[in-house]
Amino acid sequence: MFSRTLLAAAACVAFLSEDAAAFSLSPAARVATSSFLASTSQAPRTRVAPSLLSPLRMTATESGTSTNHLRPETKPYSIIEKLPEEYAWIVPEDDLEVHERIAKYVEDGDLVETDKMILVSWLDNFREALDNAPEKEAKKFVVEDYFSVLTELIRKERKRPHYFLDESVTGTHYEPFNSHHADTKFFDYQQFGCDVTRPLIDWENSEVVGAANLERIKAQLDAGDNVVFCSNHQSESDTHCMFTLMEDQLGKEYGDIAKNTVFIAGERVLRDAIVVPFSRGCSLLTVYSKKHIDSEPDLKTAKMGHNGKTMKQLGQFFAKGGTCMWFAPSGGRDRRSDDTGRVELSPFDPNAIEMIRQVADKAGALEKTHFYAMALATHNIFPPPASVGGALVEQRVVNYVPLRMAVSEEIPPIPIDEGLEGAELRKATKQSRVKRAETVYNMMKEDYERIKGYEQ
Repeated sequence: MFSRTLLAAAACVAFLSEDAAAFSLSPAARVATSSFLASTSQAPRTRVAPSLLSPLRMTATESGTSTNHLRPETKPYSIIEKLPEEYAWIVPEDDLEVHERIAKYVEDGDLVETDKMILVSWLDNFREALDNAPEKEAKKFVVEDYFSVLTELIRKERKRPHYFLDESVTGTHYEPFNSHHADTKFFDYQQFGCDVTRPLIDWENSEVVGAANLERIKAQLDAGDNVVFCSNHQSESDTHCMFTLMEDQLGKEYGDIAKNTVFIAGERVLRDAIVVPFSRGCSLLTVYSKKHIDSEPDLKTAKMGHNGKTMKQLGQFFAKGGTCMWFAPSGGRDRRSDDTGRVELSPFDPNAIEMIRQVADKAGALEKTHFYAMALATHNIFPPPASVGGALVEQRVVNYVPLRMAVSEEIPPIPIDEGLEGAELRKATKQSRVKRAETVYNMMKEDYERIKGYEQ
């Protein structure tokens, strides 16, 4: 699960500009961001109550969001009952149980004590989630074998960190488009992450709403246009939830769109050893948030330069065309409210959306870049900690649940009076950014309500 655990921080993150109007692609670009899959904390998390895991059915809705006519009649995959050979070779033949091997690696200095704490509790929780799943097939998943593989990948990361094309901590930490394909020569990180995610998904009661809109998106991408998903963000595994939902509920062609999507992420997803095996299965463009830019004054210039390179790389993708991109304009994961008991949505930042538009515009690709709202109801599969921020450590809790996603119609343009000049034009431009963010957010919220997001 990439999102920060596995995906960990996949970190689809929204990056914010201190002043979007002053945005530049130079290394000094004033870019700030909030981490997406990588919000971290040591605050404890609790399992979801059974009443919150009940199946939810979807009905046809208006505004271009309809039931999924592409969904297969039966589940298109089987739970893995034997570790595939392409993974098995990495596990030592030492007859140790996975928890014994983890303890040995800590003693040998190959893993740290925190790795042991997270992996052992996560493994126990994963077993419990599958044991309590109503679907008998889910219980067959060889969870211990997969955690043995994950342990080896983390050990490899501890001994020799993967620096994502650069050995400088603040260097070019973005990966090239479809970066996971190069990794498959050694290990298929993307498939591994999907294999770990699928046993936790109640396929029968999962749903993708807006199939007709996704058909239009596919046609736009096939024609060489770009697509941007402006989405809420709920789970550490949102990237892999998207991979599996689109492939298993829509078909392989749509799964390929998801798997080749570029995710904007916080750079921490590249530094957490437990997250890296999942990060390597995603196409990532990473940014430093303002918080992390200012935390190390000596590295501030280098970090800002990295953010500038990231935006330049995104512009190159837009200029090339055929790029599908996902980001969370809220800058973080939605959390369950203590007051309402519901998983509440986080507001969208107008500057985050405007920055993406400016990147596309500077690349000469704004006219062929299409924006869509995406609503995710994925919170319970991998709930975030109660608090935001914290150390680069996060307790992992998983649940067996249905997943739901909705994709809106294309976001309509927000026109500005072409006759305005000077201060009036600047005011109207600012107002249009706010209205655009409100429009995108409201479209996402309407779909979130339709897929029963507040009932998670």
